Amino acid sequence: MIVAMLLLGSVTRLVPAAKHAVAARRASRRRGAPEAARYLDAVAGELRRGAALRQALAIPAPGTRLARLALTGQPIELVAAEVQRRFDLDDELAIAGIRLASRTGAPAGVLFSRLAARLRAAEQLARDRRTLTAQARLSAAVIGLLPVAPGVIILASGRGKLVLEPGPSQSVVLVGLALQVLGLVVIAVLLRAGR
Repeated sequence: MIVAMLLLGSVTRLVPAAKHAVAARRASRRRGAPEAARYLDAVAGELRRGAALRQALAIPAPGTRLARLALTGQPIELVAAEVQRRFDLDDELAIAGIRLASRTGAPAGVLFSRLAARLRAAEQLARDRRTLTAQARLSAAVIGLLPVAPGVIILASGRGKLVLEPGPSQSVVLVGLALQVLGLVVIAVLLRAGR
């Protein structure tokens, strides 16, 4: 009974900690990729309609610092840096695309459309990776907690002597625990490789 109460107490302390960890992870996720993809698609659309690059960069973001920088003739590096800051982009290709389109003057509508598609694909890949690592963490929790309930039942029923004394029962329990640890190690290696 005491063991069950200790387990219940530790679980009730883990639940708020897990909720906090999930909330912190969600808050830290990069919010910029879907928004940046929409912005780059809008820039591509403006360029296809015949807008100049600076106008195309400003029109989808009216009233923002980005629009002011683009329309007031500031250096394109400042405009590109503002795009990167505004959309929290880690992607240097989008910034390089803005610089390239500015320097060459070549039609860049297709370039911006493809950059937007690339951002969406990268975001989808990141979502899939988060899903798979969450599944692996859940599997690790299940594997780690699986022997707890039978262990509590065996000890509470007074049959703990069968498991604790040398013999075939103890061998089976030790092999089972070794397999549990091996399963947790394999999952930890997979999670580390997925980062």
